[in-house]
Amino acid sequence: MSNYKLRVQPWKKMRYLTAGDYYKTKYGWEIVTADMGNSDYNFLVLIHELIELYLTQKRGIIEPKIKKFDEWFEREKAKGRFKNILSPGRHPKAPYKQEHMFAVKIEDLIRKELGVSRKKQWAAEDRVFKKIKKFIQK
Repeated sequence: MSNYKLRVQPWKKMRYLTAGDYYKTKYGWEIVTADMGNSDYNFLVLIHELIELYLTQKRGIIEPKIKKFDEWFEREKAKGRFKNILSPGRHPKAPYKQEHMFAVKIEDLIRKELGVSRKKQWAAEDRVFKKIKKFIQK
């Protein structure tokens, strides 16, 4: 059995260009979200990441492979590719696409239950992405 620690952290502490992340430590799994200044948005990202992580573990998809794909996707997107793909997990070749899309469905259900606007949440995520991207490029 694994230990899972969920944490909201400043966007400057994200490992790479992402609003949510997970990685293994000697104590178990860290599941993090960049603080978007809204507890509902942070909760939704953490739930998404927890579901995605658990499913990828069950299916033998290792986290370093996911991180490597995400970083490749963001580099390619910065070159103008994948304009119609919202996130790396939606790319047809994402090693965790099925798990990501299932987590999106659950996140959508919870978002609806909370009365949270998808458009407003995504706008907050975009603002965080821009800050992280600017910070990484320094």
